[in-house]
Amino acid sequence: MSAALVVRGPRMRWGLLLPVLFLLSMGLATIHTTSGSSVEGAVLPGPGAAPIADEGWLAAVRDAAGQTTFRQWAFVLTGVGLLALVAIPSYQWLGRYAYLAYAVVMALLLLLALDRWLEPFGIDVPFVPVRRATRRWIEFGAIGIQPSEFMKVALVLCLARYLRYREDVQEWRGLIKPFALTALPMVLIHFQPDLGTLLMLLPILFAMLWVAGAKKRHLAVVLGAGMVAAPFFYAFVMRDYQRVRVDVVLRQETADERWHRREGYQLRQAKAALGTGGVTGAGFGQGLFVTQDALLPERHNDFIFAMIGHQFGLLGAGAVILAYLVFAVVGAEVAGVTNDPFGRLIAVGLTVMIVAQGLLNIAMIVGLIPITGVTLPFVSYGGSSIWAGLIALGLLLNIERRRPLMMGRAPTAFDREGT
Repeated sequence: MSAALVVRGPRMRWGLLLPVLFLLSMGLATIHTTSGSSVEGAVLPGPGAAPIADEGWLAAVRDAAGQTTFRQWAFVLTGVGLLALVAIPSYQWLGRYAYLAYAVVMALLLLLALDRWLEPFGIDVPFVPVRRATRRWIEFGAIGIQPSEFMKVALVLCLARYLRYREDVQEWRGLIKPFALTALPMVLIHFQPDLGTLLMLLPILFAMLWVAGAKKRHLAVVLGAGMVAAPFFYAFVMRDYQRVRVDVVLRQETADERWHRREGYQLRQAKAALGTGGVTGAGFGQGLFVTQDALLPERHNDFIFAMIGHQFGLLGAGAVILAYLVFAVVGAEVAGVTNDPFGRLIAVGLTVMIVAQGLLNIAMIVGLIPITGVTLPFVSYGGSSIWAGLIALGLLLNIERRRPLMMGRAPTAFDREGT
């Protein structure tokens, strides 16, 4: 039994690492060919942050690689440091600070919301820049972060700690606190606004509740209520530009050319970039959508999957999808082989966080869902997104490395029957 587990451990470890290494490599390569000089500055996460290198060997490397690629490399390398930071100590020890992490990120989200609430009074909150009418970043001097990205990880840790031995999760009253813990950051993120990240918290919540033993019919009722409330959400909660994005998906096959040149422009161009790649693609650094950067906005960020398909074709795009599927399978296996409820819940939550966001971004590119600004994990440009993803990977490796070497699982609330 022990020998089998010794063999199984490295297989799962590489099953997590190899897909992520592939996705990081694909992202760096695509960012290098598509970013151009669209992002100014050097290697700092916050938009408009000051450069760190204006001369010397760092400047030479930056100039050779391109500023945006250089920044992404900096994000990846610092992210590897964060990965090691959470992978080395016991995840049970890290779990002691789950509520604290949640509270800190909530405070940062509150700071962003406060800036919007005080705007009518002419009061600006320090450290909160306004970018494209949104408040998503906090800048402390030369360092900028996007708190909503870290909230996904903090929420997983917080829910895992709360749900690990909760038997009342099978009752309606047991669902109140998990939903409240999720709803609070969703409300604050709404004021940024960041609809994509807001919606990403829901699959995390439902997956963790299901693993924790919540009854399927209870979750189905909540989902049904959400579907019934969707028209109200569309009419009274969503902003005008968000409603336009919903209309873009609904009208993509019936709208006239004039509409496609305005409201439907991004989706049409993304689908065109993806489709013109064919089976094998136009080639690395080749293709009309690579050489003409005005054809598709945010090529190195939200729409990077379209550029992967354009350069590397169906084979490259399919390899990206396969990488997420492998990550999903191995992440589920990590959750399945540990008999620690806390570790199992973290593994499920983080796996869903990465895979659901990846599939959501891809569905957005092909026109299945509205464009929400969700990044492609480990691939899209951005410091906070890369850091949050690598922290999640570090925690998964931590759980895989410390799983109990037992034939059976200890009885927990998760093993109880009930639908």
